[in-house]
Order: sequence, then C-alpha cells, then structure tokens
Amino acid sequence: MNEDHCATETVQVEYHLVRQTHLSNDFEFDCIVIGAGINGAGIARDAAMRGLKVLLLDKADIASGTSSASTRLIHGGLRYLEHFEFGLVRESLRERETLLRIAPHLVRPLAITIPIYKHSKRGPLTIRAGMIAYDLLSTGKSLPRHRMLSPAKTLEQIPGLNRDGLLGSAVYFDAQVEFAERLVLENVLDARERGARVFTYAPVIKLAAESQDVMAVEFVSDEQTHCARARVVINAAGPWVDQLLERAPVAGSRLIGGTKGSHIVMPAFEGASSNAIYLEAQSDRRPFFIIPWNGNYLIGTTDVRFEEDPDCARSEDWEIDYLLAETNRAFPGAGLTRASILFTYSGVRPLPWTRNEAEQSITRRHFIREHPRLKNLVSIVGGKLTTYRSLAEECVDLVFRKLGRQSPPCVTAKEVLPPPVNREFADAVVHSFEHELAKTLADCFLRRTMVGLNADLGLGKLEAAVEMGKQRLGWSHERAKREVENYRDEVSKFKVSKA
Repeated sequence: MNEDHCATETVQVEYHLVRQTHLSNDFEFDCIVIGAGINGAGIARDAAMRGLKVLLLDKADIASGTSSASTRLIHGGLRYLEHFEFGLVRESLRERETLLRIAPHLVRPLAITIPIYKHSKRGPLTIRAGMIAYDLLSTGKSLPRHRMLSPAKTLEQIPGLNRDGLLGSAVYFDAQVEFAERLVLENVLDARERGARVFTYAPVIKLAAESQDVMAVEFVSDEQTHCARARVVINAAGPWVDQLLERAPVAGSRLIGGTKGSHIVMPAFEGASSNAIYLEAQSDRRPFFIIPWNGNYLIGTTDVRFEEDPDCARSEDWEIDYLLAETNRAFPGAGLTRASILFTYSGVRPLPWTRNEAEQSITRRHFIREHPRLKNLVSIVGGKLTTYRSLAEECVDLVFRKLGRQSPPCVTAKEVLPPPVNREFADAVVHSFEHELAKTLADCFLRRTMVGLNADLGLGKLEAAVEMGKQRLGWSHERAKREVENYRDEVSKFKVSKA
C-alpha cells in the first residue's frame, strides 16, 4: 500500500453549539457508537438488545482495525498474574467461559504448551505456581486443568522442540477465535437485527453539543453529509480515540498510548506442534506464541511504542527478523527464512497512555472515560477481544444512567450469537454484499468469507469473485477492474520482502 493511503487528511473544524443544520438527513437516537471494532460492536449489540435506539458508525469497514490484527486468542491473561492484576485475570477467565458458550462456532478450546528451560526467566516452580493460580481463578471452567510434563514427555509430544537445557513443560488450556473478524461482524449483524442502524465508510467530521442534553454527530456517507443526534455518544474508535476527540470541543489529556504488535504467518514447518507454544524469547525475554491457525502457523507478537497514524502500522523488517530468529531457536530444525513467510500483519493496541512505563507493563484493563465539558460523551480506552462483552455491559449500564432510565437486565452472556449459514464460495461472495454489509471485495474476502486470509491472500479466487460480481451483483467492467486493483493494493501491506 503506498503512503498516500495511510496519510490522514486533516479536517479543520470550527467547534460551536449546533443550532441549525442544512444537512441531507437528520437522525435521532438514544446512543451513537463510533467505531465498529470489537468494543463498538459489543456495545451496539448490548444497547440494541436492551431496547435502545442505536447508531453505529465506522470510518472504514467492520473489524478493519485492531480487531483483525490480534493474536486471535480468548484468554485469561496468564502473564497478567506477574503484575498482580488478579481482578483482570478473573474477569478474563469468566468471559472466556462466556464466549465458549455463546459463540461455540467461533471460539474453541486451545491447548497451550509452555516449555521451561534452564535459562528461562521463569523456572518450574514459578510456572507451576502460575498454573495453580490460573486454575483457582477460573472457577466453574469447562476446560481441563493444567499438567506439568517431564522433558521426555515434552519431547514425545513436540519432538522438534529445542532440547538444550529443557527442564520440562506446562500444558494448559485457553481458547482461540480463529477469525476474530467474524466475531465482530456477528455482533454487528445481531445489533442490526435488533434495530440498530449501521453505517460503514462513514467518517465522523464533527462532534458537538447541540444542547445541554443532546450531542450532534456529523458524518459522511456515500458522499453526503449527515447529522445524527443522541443523548449519549460512545467514542469506541480504538487507537483512533484521540484523533476522534480532535473533532470535538474537548480539552483534556491524551488517552491512548498505543503499542504496535506484528505477526507472521507460516506454513507448517519441521517439528511444528499441534498445540500452541507459549515461549520466552531468548534475546529479550519477551513472551510470544507459535499457534496453529487456519491451516498454517501464526507467530507473534511484538510490542513496541507507536506514535504514528494507526492506519500506517506495518510489520517492520526488524520485527520479522526477530520473530523468525526466535522461532528458529525454539525449533532448530525448522530453518525458517523470509521466503517461508506467507504474509504478515500488524495493528496498534489502544492501551492507556503512560509516560515512561515499559510496554509489557501497561495494563490491559479497559477504562470508560467521561469528559467533563461534554457530559454525554464517553471514550473507551483499552479493552481486548476476551473482555469485550463485559466492557459493553458496563458501558451500556452507564448509558442508561446518563439517560436517567431504568435499565433492563443485560442478557448478552446468555444469548448465543447466531452462526452463519455455510455457503458455496460463489454464494458467500454474493451473500456478504447483500446481507453482511460488505461494500468492497476486501470487505468480502478479509472480513466476511475469510478467503483472503488463506495462504495466497485470496488472490487465486479474485477473478472468479469479480465475475460473480458482474453476473449477480450487476458490477460494470469498470467496477470489477477497480475492485481487483483496490484489493491487490489492500493486501500488499501483508506482503514481505523475501530478501
């Protein structure tokens, strides 16, 4: 992707009280949610389920930001124990169980092995203590308890693992959401089924107070400017939270101090394990994962400060080399090189801003920040796939308090997300446009049918897809050509130099 695509256009706005509008459409809502990542999607679903009139906006596609750039785990946060965040671990483990129950077609158990070496920062006793605490904090869990394995048993299960200094291993269970994009999408679709209105590719250009109790949100959709009004506006823009606040008369300190995480995707390699492997990097003692994923292996992640526009996050050469080197140390027979890499991806975590704290020490808790100058605006800081539902419940409770209304009970922990219907490829391309809010081929391939996350990034299906677009969606030759060009441009950011 060239630099023009990730340059942010600066919108100059004079902020004032909105008294009159001459825009194309007026919309009235109880709650407007800005940002259709996992947090915004969960909030929109919960609010709609509780009977609120909801509008959900995103400047791009559903799940096109941080939610599609994670390690794709639904986990309790084993390493959070080292920072004594027991409450976060307990919440995460509870929500892991909830997601296994309400989204069994998307969230599945995942066995994870932690090799223990003589040179490891965490020895067998420390690992064992962490495993016991993890089990104790996950009361009522459906997953098996941990097991400690000898070096011989470890190598029997993972013969390709580095044997030098191996003291044994721990095996425990968390969960994986193979396609986090579908988890986000299905929350949005369920919100829409319950009455929420959804606009994608609808950037917000202004947030303002229309009166003491009403907020006005101006946004662009299909080249028209619209104004929507609501009693409460939720800024769930992820790493773009501070950018969105620049479009509002809000004075305050910086909220987001994002860190970038990059991943590489490899085909199966010599000695690869059927379990996920949770390792300590020898070079800097950072934890990272090697995870079976989508028929391949997902390796990551890095964790580095990122001060640029989140739209411009890319996997840098040093990150790729770091992940390759550490994987080759863990599996000496693998012999992985840049030529082995299928693709990479990178995203920015919307972590709370801190001045000097080390990246690994920044809390993964979420915060709901209110703005004194705009009492009906709240911003979501942090959050993760695992705890999105509990964040949404907390946020919607706050919305009802701001509305001065009695809230119906939250039922998102009980209501199962409706699974998609299995379809042939041709039908699934068409269905994503007609029923799942896809507007581009990239939306369809990368966040609906998921064929764009296969080994060839979906390029082998490209021509068949555009032909189907012409036959069944009425695309012109020019539209088909443009979709192909735009898709190739979109996936170019996943490719890596083989040198």
